[in-house]
Amino acid sequence: MLDVAPPARKRGLQAEAALVLVTFLWGLSFPLVSLWQGAKKECPGGPFLAGVTLIALRMALATAFVLLLAPRQLTRATQREHAVGAAVGLVFGAGFALQTWALAFTTPARSAFFTSLCCAWTPLLGLLLFRLPVGLLQLAGLALGLAGTAWFVDKDWRLGFGEALTLAASPFFAVQMLLLDRLGRGIDSGRTTPAFFATTGALAVGLALAAGARCGFAAWWRWLAGALADRATALEVVLIALLPTFAAFWLMNRYQPRVPANRAALIYLLEPVFAAIISIPLGFERLTGPLLLGGLLILTGNVVVEVAGWLRPRDGGA
Repeated sequence: MLDVAPPARKRGLQAEAALVLVTFLWGLSFPLVSLWQGAKKECPGGPFLAGVTLIALRMALATAFVLLLAPRQLTRATQREHAVGAAVGLVFGAGFALQTWALAFTTPARSAFFTSLCCAWTPLLGLLLFRLPVGLLQLAGLALGLAGTAWFVDKDWRLGFGEALTLAASPFFAVQMLLLDRLGRGIDSGRTTPAFFATTGALAVGLALAAGARCGFAAWWRWLAGALADRATALEVVLIALLPTFAAFWLMNRYQPRVPANRAALIYLLEPVFAAIISIPLGFERLTGPLLLGGLLILTGNVVVEVAGWLRPRDGGA
């Protein structure tokens, strides 16, 4: 037993380190998308079309990376795994479109903190959608997280447009997690990735076509061709697809099963912290009192929700 424990502990630490890297890559995506939105203000369809166009490009490239680097995720997937990936991707894609659009109007750190509220929404939405039990402490954690958003309001006590969009996106990410938990039992979650990427991308393409029709397809295509002709922009799109999309989800699917769910949930709360750390030196963010206090309240609310979930007794079917 003494000979087995150290390697097992080492593997556990490696898995936890991999999940920390996942959250870093997700945190990196916020300033990268902000760079895209800031540089693409000339998009004829505005920030919404620029955002969903980026999602379509990002998911198309991520799907290509799966086919090239991890083809077994596609070839060995069952119909159920494809179906679960598609269902989760559809819900995720709706929230992702709102979040990417919002990054034209808010800072990366604010977006990341508001996105992290999906952890706090999860118990309440689990009760409403699947009748999962929820405790008062979990509801208190949600209230605490929502109270943290008060530190991000404008002087007239209204959320900015970007913050409001991101707040609206966060329940979609909570539903995504619930669907993966409820529908993904007994399957290989890694094999849902190709359908997940493809469905998210297909939804983005549909939204882009609808928005492009309003401004004119010719103008949209000219703008897109000009944007991708710039090497720096093309490299940015490839990096977004490779690092926070393909690599992050590949690492998550590979290593999350080796980490207890409660520990993994706390590790994922590092995402907005990394987003803030990366954004400040890039000039997207200033280290202010509202950022520190609001972010701390949101993270504390998420922690309360997670800890309350551990303390609740679970039956075999939950």
